[in-house]
Amino acid sequence: MDLFICLATGTFFGAALYLSDAASPVRMRQMLRLEDYTIFKIILFAIGLSNVLLFVFNMAGILNLSHLSVKTMHLGVIIGGLIFGVGFGMVGSCPGTSFAAIGTNVYKQALMIAVGGIIGALVFSFMYKGFVDMGIFKAMNFGKLTLFKISEKYPSVTEIGYSGLLVMGMIFMAAAWFMPDKRRD
Repeated sequence: MDLFICLATGTFFGAALYLSDAASPVRMRQMLRLEDYTIFKIILFAIGLSNVLLFVFNMAGILNLSHLSVKTMHLGVIIGGLIFGVGFGMVGSCPGTSFAAIGTNVYKQALMIAVGGIIGALVFSFMYKGFVDMGIFKAMNFGKLTLFKISEKYPSVTEIGYSGLLVMGMIFMAAAWFMPDKRRD
């Protein structure tokens, strides 16, 4: 059943990427150059909606905190994010959107990006122990830091709690709703 749920949600997410034109490297580069805000608006609205749904599910008692997986914030995450961001900006795609783009006219580029993402993850997994031994994961280790206090288990930047998720979610959704589609020169 878990495999079916993974395949179904992956298919749904890929279809959403394709239908929103997020699978297009051209549209992604336009977003990164701040020329076209359409995909940025979709991302911002989705983050806001996720925050609101987390608040609602928590209030309804549906949310099981043991399913949340907060990752440790450390130097390796910052370096990896920078490498990912540079690569994303250069090609206008990431491994996630590249899988959705495999069915489009840029399938060769998309396939190479997807394969590159898989190879990069494989290489990192082989180098992981070396990174641990070098102390990269201990440098600047901020722990499992969250923006809002969602559990006694995780430290947070603020003590607002789940109501912070609701407020931030509403702000993000409103910003996405009122943001123009394109840059006005």
